[in-house]
Amino acid sequence: MARFIFGGTTDTAAETATGARLPNATGTVWSSPAEDATQLTDLVDMNGNPVSMLTADKNGMVPSFYGPEGHSYVWADFGAGRYMMQPSDTAKRLDDHISSSDPHGDRNYADNLFDRALPKTGASVAVDSGRTWLTVRVPAGDGDAKGNALRLTDGTTTYTRVANDGALFIDTVGAHTPLSLGAPITGTGTFITCHPGRASESAEGSVFTVNGDGSVVTAGTVTAQNLGSARVFSGPNPPPSPRIGDVWVKYGE
Repeated sequence: MARFIFGGTTDTAAETATGARLPNATGTVWSSPAEDATQLTDLVDMNGNPVSMLTADKNGMVPSFYGPEGHSYVWADFGAGRYMMQPSDTAKRLDDHISSSDPHGDRNYADNLFDRALPKTGASVAVDSGRTWLTVRVPAGDGDAKGNALRLTDGTTTYTRVANDGALFIDTVGAHTPLSLGAPITGTGTFITCHPGRASESAEGSVFTVNGDGSVVTAGTVTAQNLGSARVFSGPNPPPSPRIGDVWVKYGE
């Protein structure tokens, strides 16, 4: 912390209790007017020379001096008691403070925040590897099916949205647009998995799986208008308890 300047003004004089000036008098500087106050000897004159006490000039005035670091007020004693001295450079400090480019550092702080913020339009985000760009905290428990973490709208109609309970609804705006999914994948990998519990990329436990080679695996019955209730079997032996409409492709003998 910088030193404050004291003295050198018309109201800082070495005087007796009756107000008589004390030319060339020597005084001490204290941390407070209390009896247990500490004498301050870390003083510096205006030429940069260390001094431990104050010396009035030939007119009894106290010349300017730098007080100890960390002390914005001091008490001087020239024999008539301790009297507080206020800094004489307060106005200059205030002017310097006001005229500085960033006196509180708030502009630099705000600039750093703005650098990390996104504009309403034209945003471009560079996501570092291994880091999450955006996390939305949603209600715990059963979530909130009415609220949305993301919602597209033209002002009248709501389209694609991600609900606060995690549900995803895909509705395109305007003309027909086919749903298209694409990702790097191998022929032996899974492309789509649907689980009865938590989502997983693994096909194990999935009730519906689309593999990278295009094959579809379901845990239940596939129903379509042209399938009816027919069942299809393959292997060397006929299916047990066959029903009308069953299809058996024999192979393996």
